[in-house]
Amino acid sequence: MKLRTLFFALLILISGHTYSQDLNSKKLDEFFNSLEKRNEAMGSIAISKNGKHIYSKAIGYRTIEGKNTTPSNTATHFRAWSITKTYTAVMILQLIEEGKLSLHTTLDTYYPQVPNAKKITVESMLKHRSGLFDYVNDTDKPISLHGIADKDSVVAIISRLKPNFEPGEDFRYSNTNYLLLGYIIEILDEATYETSLFKRISSKLNLNSTYFGTNTISKLENIAETYHYDRNWKPVTGEANYSNHLATADGGIITTPEDMTLFIDALFNERLVSKQSLNTMLQGEELYSLGLMKNQLENYEGYGHTGGWISESSLFYYPEHKLAIAYATNGIVIRKEDILNNVLKIVLNKPFAVSMSRNLLALLVFGIGLLLFIVGKLKFKKNLNTRYLLYLGYIIAILYWAGTIISGLLYGNSYSHIRDGIPILDSFYSNSGTFNAIVQFTISLLSIPFIYSIYRSSKRFSIHILPLLPLIFIPIYLMGSSLFSFPNVLSHFLQTV
Repeated sequence: MKLRTLFFALLILISGHTYSQDLNSKKLDEFFNSLEKRNEAMGSIAISKNGKHIYSKAIGYRTIEGKNTTPSNTATHFRAWSITKTYTAVMILQLIEEGKLSLHTTLDTYYPQVPNAKKITVESMLKHRSGLFDYVNDTDKPISLHGIADKDSVVAIISRLKPNFEPGEDFRYSNTNYLLLGYIIEILDEATYETSLFKRISSKLNLNSTYFGTNTISKLENIAETYHYDRNWKPVTGEANYSNHLATADGGIITTPEDMTLFIDALFNERLVSKQSLNTMLQGEELYSLGLMKNQLENYEGYGHTGGWISESSLFYYPEHKLAIAYATNGIVIRKEDILNNVLKIVLNKPFAVSMSRNLLALLVFGIGLLLFIVGKLKFKKNLNTRYLLYLGYIIAILYWAGTIISGLLYGNSYSHIRDGIPILDSFYSNSGTFNAIVQFTISLLSIPFIYSIYRSSKRFSIHILPLLPLIFIPIYLMGSSLFSFPNVLSHFLQTV
């Protein structure tokens, strides 16, 4: 009975803080402050409900120049990347409502030189079912459009690219679809994409922080440069200079998360397109419809888009809750999907656990080994076989610190191995999948004789092993949880205990 009580107490301890109360900024602040403190992400988030902002927060820095840093704020501009496709799709639907276009209009109306143009419809392009070669992802190196003088030259390049399949036969995400749709918007509006974006969307919604066009973007000051983490945040040269990025309708918008939530809330409240057009955008069972992706989390269905190269962005709307969440990051270590899943759980009052500090986690692993030893001694007294209860906890702790020392030697000795051991090891893991695999494989091998020895001891002394198994696996569980967020299944379990 005491052992079972101890097990539940340890589970509660390692689960962190479990939330089930109403939404308040304190919960979200704690989560994002944790990401910032651990150098797991930089960026900005905005959340709106019923068309009203309920939360905004920025973490990390928009620029880092040596020791000079400029923190991000909620007005900092980020690349929307492929979220631009949703804006493009909305303008195409607006043109259809105006009778200037239809979903069945074929590409040869505007660009007959493109392969299969007579078979490619506007709808197939919106749904990525045209078969058009993706100038970004279908080559070892993206085809650079920077410095190309005019649209005809870009189309000439695209026309030389071999299609992936016949139109309508398959789905394949292709940036080329939306690049060409942007050109069609310019033809029909007799204006630049930038002008159409302002006229058709930004001016209607007062999106004062949404921009398009290389010349315009290069004049902005409060913009987030891109960084990757390697003991410190370091610039990504390929994304760092905004003026080198050619603005195209497949990924050229620069904006803020707050503006993005205003946009998608207006879309789903029929302020940009009619109800019929919105339903057309949402139709079908496919995960990608007309400029919108489906996002399923538990029983909650959202619609929106993601985007990114090294910096990333995400925008989703959950109609059932009239909830919009926009997140943009200029530096990330853990997946943005994991971050946003946790945000959604907090907002919807679902069980959520903030994992504890990795430094504390490593010490806890060591402590569990010691605790197991004490429990074993008290329970079995002179039974020497109970030393195995100590082995697993100590072995894992030793592997932690051995890995820390190795990574510290490789990276330099500017960190304290006691104070910063686990962050250093995490950094090493992220740059050495082989080492990580060796550690996990070693632990798996050590676990087999350990569990077998426990089983033999339990048989010898007529002890029921089943109550001990959860406690035995706690150190292994902690090993995985130190590198990734605690699974929410633990929180669900604690809610039912």
